[in-house]
Amino acid sequence: MSGAEAEQLRACREAARRRLRERVGAIVRAVRAPLADVLRDHALVHLPPAAAARLRLVHPSWARALASPLFAVAHAAAPRRLSGLFSSSSSSSAGSSLSFLPLDAAADTVPSPPLAFLPSSSAPAVLSSSHGVACCFSAADDAYFVCNPATRSWQGVPCPPCRATTRLHRPAVVVVFDAGVYNFAGDFALVCAFESAPGSGIFCFAVFTSVAGAWWVADAVAPAEGLLPASGVAAGGTAWWRTTIGTAVGYNPVSGQVHLAVCPGDSAQWEIGSAAGTLHCAVRAGGDVVVFRLDGHGGWEVAATVSVAEILQQRPWQPVFASHELTDSDDEEAEERAEQERTGAVVTAAASRFRMPRGDDDVRLLPFQGAELEVVVLAGRRVVAFDTVARRRREAALPDQPAGGTDWGAAAFVAHTNTLALVSPVVLMEPPDDQETS
Repeated sequence: MSGAEAEQLRACREAARRRLRERVGAIVRAVRAPLADVLRDHALVHLPPAAAARLRLVHPSWARALASPLFAVAHAAAPRRLSGLFSSSSSSSAGSSLSFLPLDAAADTVPSPPLAFLPSSSAPAVLSSSHGVACCFSAADDAYFVCNPATRSWQGVPCPPCRATTRLHRPAVVVVFDAGVYNFAGDFALVCAFESAPGSGIFCFAVFTSVAGAWWVADAVAPAEGLLPASGVAAGGTAWWRTTIGTAVGYNPVSGQVHLAVCPGDSAQWEIGSAAGTLHCAVRAGGDVVVFRLDGHGGWEVAATVSVAEILQQRPWQPVFASHELTDSDDEEAEERAEQERTGAVVTAAASRFRMPRGDDDVRLLPFQGAELEVVVLAGRRVVAFDTVARRRREAALPDQPAGGTDWGAAAFVAHTNTLALVSPVVLMEPPDDQETS
């Protein structure tokens, strides 16, 4: 071996030893790091916004971390489960009403009353939600807002074009928010579906982005007869809606592509949602709920199957009286509650208990979203979210009756996940020259 080769070998060995020392030093520093620093750097990002806000007083370094825009970006990108549902109802006599039903009222909710910070003359309707960012519409003011209900940050956006050609009473607008770690500004997009001509069943798509600051009408069209505006959901960067003819139609504002999917089961009892960034649909099949996942080729594959009885823990609950004699049914009910605790069921219902529906026809599938696949159903006044993997349930109770004199079965529900996502400022621009506005 020549001298030059020996010198090169020694340099390589020295570089390898230096890299090893650096790795060992990093491991030692991580092991010796104070627990408070470990929690601040790795645990806070997984807490709900309301719980994280209460920890600002722990230490000044925690307050600085929670106030950092980088923390907000990381918080929005972290996987988390469904926080609750916005419900809205309206009538000519009572006007519109809005409420938020949290599935974990103690730790993961929004400031009450919800969306009171928006400058609207009446309660706005939540049209859609994506990674903690919601799109809202005030019919009284004919105004649109994009906001984060957890942080009370909001931006006003102009009305979409071509609204006069639609027969939909509720705007079909879906907010698409990129929760990636590189979305430092909180940029978002809105996709509005509208009929090309009244009664045609052919829908066009208008797109608004916070970067462009203006609406434009895309070239794509799709058959979407009976499109349901309240069914809008964002999944994988695509805005999706259900239709009354058993299809799901989607539009991707980045690629400009239209996607169509046919309901894999009974189109009279199905709902779409987002899980782990992929479109899913839940379909009633007799006494079961079958969840399908959309694959990369436009087809469906079975993701989970769960019975309605398991979701609801189907057994009639008897009302609790102040004093009564113990019976065999009371003993069985106590055993059931003990079994529920052993199986890890999580219940956050109100203190008062009520009867479960007698028939499966009273069970309605609701929209869902989150990193985990949860089936959400409405049974009477019970809203139950069932984790299909962990087989755990979370439950909440709706009030007796929504405002407006209707029932909860006719109310519109929008799934929402609380995050600290930033909402990008909107600089309004003129629409493209070749676009018409009305």
